[in-house]
Amino acid sequence: MAEDEPNGGAPGTQDGPYTGPRAADYVPEPDHSDDPGYVTRTRFLSNVAIAGGGVLTAAILVPVVGFAVTTPLKPEEFRWVDIGPASDYLKNPPPYTNPAPSTKIGEVASLAVSGPSSDADRRIYVVYGLKNPSARPQPSPGEDTKVYEAKFAKWASGLTAADFDLLAIWNRCAHLGCPVAYSPGSAGYVCPCHGGAYDSRGLVTGGPPPRPLDRVDIKIVDSSKSFTPEQVEAGKDRVPPAVAAKSSNPNLRVLVGKPYSIDEAQQPFALHDPGMPVSGTLSHLYPFT
Repeated sequence: MAEDEPNGGAPGTQDGPYTGPRAADYVPEPDHSDDPGYVTRTRFLSNVAIAGGGVLTAAILVPVVGFAVTTPLKPEEFRWVDIGPASDYLKNPPPYTNPAPSTKIGEVASLAVSGPSSDADRRIYVVYGLKNPSARPQPSPGEDTKVYEAKFAKWASGLTAADFDLLAIWNRCAHLGCPVAYSPGSAGYVCPCHGGAYDSRGLVTGGPPPRPLDRVDIKIVDSSKSFTPEQVEAGKDRVPPAVAAKSSNPNLRVLVGKPYSIDEAQQPFALHDPGMPVSGTLSHLYPFT
């Protein structure tokens, strides 16, 4: 049998075009590259990846932003709470007769206070004590006991009610919020969680706390007298502790109100969360530090 000649075959031969039956004619796919409304598989998967990334980013950022911004912007509701007669707290005031180092100076009372909501409930220490506790004489190394006792007696005999004030200190540690305990021996507060230490006024003396203990506004009022809201706002209803300590008026009551934070100079600031500095560079970087 003769072979077909290359490049010269007739239709139907090995080298000619096929003219037999076809299963289907080829129809080219339309080009949608210029159609913005057409979603290809690649574009669909890219959109899913972008959307998923946005959701994950929001899930991370929203709690951080909410923690850093929302809480400070939402002020706590509060009310003045009557915690009892002034005589319950203004104990052991000066002057002192024949004082000795064992003489109890002032008073520290612990009590729980209920606010307008469960979030406002807190335990506080009501402190009637020295405005400047560091002025209290301490024995020098090797100092004779009688010499120290004489030095202490001279100092304590000169104290007056003007050297005392009344504070309400929140027992929430300024580090991570653990409850601190009052230590009569050191006349200060200690945190059992991470070793934070504070003096009698709640100022930091050691450990990791970034600021002093928070305080709660406290005042002494004469419950038999009435004042307008404007007078109360201006503090004209307040009776100075130095006056109340020398008074036998049974209508004098102690009230506690809004909590606030302080710095080491005992200057007031809006209430901050535990771990948050109130002043300095780090206060602007929190919570990203």
